[in-house]
This record gives sequence, structure tokens and C-alpha cells, in this order.
Amino acid sequence: MLILLDVIGRAVVILAAAVILLMMFALFSCVIVLRYNRALFPDFSLFVLNIFHEPVKRLFALIGYDSEIVDRVSVELANKANMRDFMSVPVSERMLILPQCLRSVHCPAKLDAENGIICAGCGRCDIAKIIAICRKLHIEVYISPGGTFTKRIIMRRKKAVVGVACYPNLYEGAMYVKIAGIPAQGVPLKSAGCVGTHVECDEILKLLVMRR
Repeated sequence: MLILLDVIGRAVVILAAAVILLMMFALFSCVIVLRYNRALFPDFSLFVLNIFHEPVKRLFALIGYDSEIVDRVSVELANKANMRDFMSVPVSERMLILPQCLRSVHCPAKLDAENGIICAGCGRCDIAKIIAICRKLHIEVYISPGGTFTKRIIMRRKKAVVGVACYPNLYEGAMYVKIAGIPAQGVPLKSAGCVGTHVECDEILKLLVMRR
């Protein structure tokens, strides 16, 4: 009995040490990405950060930092880990998913159950300009009314995807496409909020046409 307790005790200590080391590695990965814009072993770093995602977010909040930093690092790690697979997909086989919050508050677009929000080309926001450029490149563009539609269109089309959203939504999307085996890149919004947000159009287009 004493031998069994000793074995269990040793196992608990080893497990606790492993958890602490992995947590430290997750924090170290965040620092490297944020300070140097580099990723050491992006696949493994992303795997570890996914496991400890919530605890690390709480730790950042506890020491006075914005917990969204963890989502940002996770998205950047996912982008780096998926870049090679994404670039191997022909440009015409890629698609772009935009969030509805990019629309003007006076947007006249209508919602289609199958294809999302259909841009009316009114010019009140940058969406019409992005769509016009993508059409020339034969890239499909969808304006998503929400997460359920985004997941449905990704699985329906099964193409490489560039997604635009806030960091929390990009993180959720990155985990979804990772499981689905679909190459993806995420572009964060430059302004927060659920209405009248902004994104760097050049950043989107640069990713859409990026090749090896």
C-alpha cells in the first residue's frame, strides 16, 4: 500500500511539474510573438497554448494585461503554422469571408440564407471595392452574418480561406478550420466594436494573392 501511495505521489509531482513547464512555455511563446514577431515551433506552441488558453488568459488579466493578447498570439501562431499549406493552394481556389460589422450603418444589403449578406455595391464601405478586386482574381467573397454561417460556408466550399474578424472570433475560427483540415489565414480588424469596424484592405489582398 505504501509503495502504491509513493508511486501515485511521484506521478502527481511529475504531472504538476509538466503542467508548470508547459504553462511557462506558453507564456514564453506569447512574449516571443509579441516582442519579436517570431514563433518558435509554431505548431507545438499553438498546441500548448490551446491547452492552457483560458488559464493563460486569466493570468494575463491578473497581472493587468488585456487577456485578448492570448487570442492575438494564438491567431498569429496559427497563421504561421498554416502559411505553407495556404500558399500551396491556387489563388482561384481561395475564398474570403468578411464580417458584417464592416458594413456601413446605412448599408442597404439584403441577407440571403444560402450566400450570406449580398453587397449592393453602394460604396458606403470598403466591401464593394474588395469584392471588385476579388472578382478579377476569381476569388469568392462572402459577408458573414454570424459564426454559424461562417462554419457552414467553410464546410460547403472547403477551400483555403482568409477570414477577417476580431481576435476572439479569429481564434475560434482558426481552431475550427484546423480541425477541418482547411488551410486558413486570419486578418484582424483594426477597430473594435460590432458596427462600422475597419480593416486594412491591402493586408487582405496581400494574403489572398500570396504564393510560394
